[in-house]
Amino acid sequence: MTEAKNVRNQTVTPVYPAVFITASLGGLSFLEFSNGLLLAYFSRLEISSSEILLLLALPSILQFMLVLVFSYLSDRVGKKLIGATGLFCSASAFYLFWQAGFSEGFWRHRFSVAGVVFFGIGTAMSFSNWFALLHPLIPQQIRGRFFGRLRLTWQGFGFLFSLLVFYLLEQNPGLEVYHWVLGFLVLFLMIRIPIFWSIPEVEKSSPSKESFFQALVKVLRIPGYLPFCAYCFLLMLFTGACPMIFSLLEKDVLGFSDDRIVLIGNLMALGGMLGFVLGGRMVDRFGTKYVFLCCHFGFSAVLLLVLTRRILMISPLFLMALLTGAFGMIQAASGIAMTSETLSLITSENKSLSTGLWMTLYTGGTGLSGTLFSQLLKLGVFSNEWSWMGNPMSVYDGLLLICGGMILLLTVTLGLIPSMIRRKAEWIPQVS
Repeated sequence: MTEAKNVRNQTVTPVYPAVFITASLGGLSFLEFSNGLLLAYFSRLEISSSEILLLLALPSILQFMLVLVFSYLSDRVGKKLIGATGLFCSASAFYLFWQAGFSEGFWRHRFSVAGVVFFGIGTAMSFSNWFALLHPLIPQQIRGRFFGRLRLTWQGFGFLFSLLVFYLLEQNPGLEVYHWVLGFLVLFLMIRIPIFWSIPEVEKSSPSKESFFQALVKVLRIPGYLPFCAYCFLLMLFTGACPMIFSLLEKDVLGFSDDRIVLIGNLMALGGMLGFVLGGRMVDRFGTKYVFLCCHFGFSAVLLLVLTRRILMISPLFLMALLTGAFGMIQAASGIAMTSETLSLITSENKSLSTGLWMTLYTGGTGLSGTLFSQLLKLGVFSNEWSWMGNPMSVYDGLLLICGGMILLLTVTLGLIPSMIRRKAEWIPQVS
């Protein structure tokens, strides 16, 4: 134990650049799924809105199915080996997206689906061990601020890259711009593999006679961990698909151009940069439960305010930009609280599997969110012509109304959070 601590103290500062670069380059791929770029690209490829929503949700579904398996393997054969393989799969996914733009008909669709599948598998492999790999390198007392700065960095890098993409799409909205962007993303994602490999694996993985189910039972018995993971699942179930619903609303109802959709989507990253700073500071000062409480009211307010766009004397473009940025800020703060709480709850044994359980339910909620709302759109469950306060609404408004209302109701589930990082938030009910 002492030896591992000494290694950690010696390596924590030097590895920071590798950690930040790895996260920044990889963050570009996740941003393209949430900022509207891939949505606009798939639309250019003549894929239907309901299928696009399903495609964008599929990576989270695959993560839900595979993260636990890869987490178990990471603890046995090596976190970096599994992680690096996942990074290669993610790079391959964007190569397939790039190839889809040069194909026609059957193959165009198949390349798009295959790319999404590869990305889901790749991210499942990298998610399965990322936090376990960093856990011994980041002192507990600074984790909130560290992860805030880490995510601020990759969001900032992604935002600058996305501004360039917006400019290019504004100048030439044709498929060739998407080809160039996707080509550079493939290059960036390949470059990050050796950088990731330079991060030291302080806690070496080792073979174990313990079966997967035996290890999982130990993780499930961690006090308060399963209820916390269940809470994360519920929260993501009603927030995970919201960025995609925003983009579909802008495309199908408000009639925004591709470049405007991408620009507004990037404001989510800009808001996220602020949220990472505020969330990190709030977690370290007040505790996780206080942050989650604020996020619940914030999420509900943003989603319900979208429905007021015909009432407020504000242009739809400005309103959607403002609310998208606010959603990104709240989502970022909530993510910092989740990460900090997770790393505080897990034990020294089966760290990858422990963080993998949280990631499984987190991504499961996100994936189920997109899948559920995709099927509701496809089946026409909600009317595309209804009114609220005398103003015509769309099916997307109905989905956002459900999400906003449910998030507000889910405030009662805060009792599921052990709140290992409590600080000054003792007035909020705690789990004993």
